[in-house]
Amino acid sequence: MAKTLVTNVSGASRHFGYLPPHGATLAAWEEVTYDGDLRTRLAARLRGRTNLVQSLQNDLDNGLICVAAVAEQACSSSSSA
Repeated sequence: MAKTLVTNVSGASRHFGYLPPHGATLAAWEEVTYDGDLRTRLAARLRGRTNLVQSLQNDLDNGLICVAAVAEQACSSSSSA
């Protein structure tokens, strides 16, 4: 399963109300990893509130947060003698 890495790049501690499960306060440069795609998770929580995705987009546009997909290792190595 893919993961999403979120980093507070604002330079200060900030609360991001859209981060699961009920908002999260991240220190400057703090990182948090979520299972799956963050936008998909937010869309599932909308229940008529489009502001979650818009708030994320605003923070991305304003350089306050960085969101990156993290690929899990798809193969394993084994050694045989």
